Amino acid sequence: MGGDPGGIIYLSGGRLAFAESEVVPDLGSRLVNSRRLRVDQWRLAQRDSYPGGSAGDMLLRRGLLDEIEWHALVRSAALDALLALASQMIRARAAAGISFVPYRAPTNGSILGMDIGRAWDHAWHEAVRLAGYDVAPDARLRLRGRTRLVFGREAAAVLGQMDGRATIRELAWRNGLALFAMMDWAVRLIQDGVCAITSPGYAAARQQNAAVQWTQPDLSLLGRVLTKLRQLD
Repeated sequence: MGGDPGGIIYLSGGRLAFAESEVVPDLGSRLVNSRRLRVDQWRLAQRDSYPGGSAGDMLLRRGLLDEIEWHALVRSAALDALLALASQMIRARAAAGISFVPYRAPTNGSILGMDIGRAWDHAWHEAVRLAGYDVAPDARLRLRGRTRLVFGREAAAVLGQMDGRATIRELAWRNGLALFAMMDWAVRLIQDGVCAITSPGYAAARQQNAAVQWTQPDLSLLGRVLTKLRQLD
């Protein structure tokens, strides 16, 4: 799928194998930037898995991850990418730039085998829900002083990086978090008064587009896309 950000949906036997988009943190970034792995451990796993292997298999073999954790990570990254692509379609109101090519395995070598209809339906509804809030990946956040809310150590570390300069997208990449989970958290933090959007450019864009209303998804467009996805082996 072309456009901004664009991405790739991998299908195998008509089921979702994986999905990726440049806007969302990849598997290596999630593992390394979350401090789950050292960068050399990830690079060694990538190196030793070639040709045709999976870095995840090497990490499992070396006892650095377990199968449940790796599968959850791959699933999270794939659904995050689907959300990015669904959000793109909602913004553009079109599915232009979609092309279908012969199957090739995902670069991480993992196969999810998820029902594509259910996965896309989940991504679409989450994208519509988040579109109703006035928060975007490039919004910059700043803490609004002390709060009575209690956060864990990891969450507190992310809060400490909300200095009015880092965008939500940068916070996700920097800390190895799912982009849209970070957006969802930002919405709740703003609603709770913990932080505020401080980007002047973004604030101006909000005022300029204040009259824009989100409409219901184009079901005929969604149906055509799902039909093509299900027919592709």
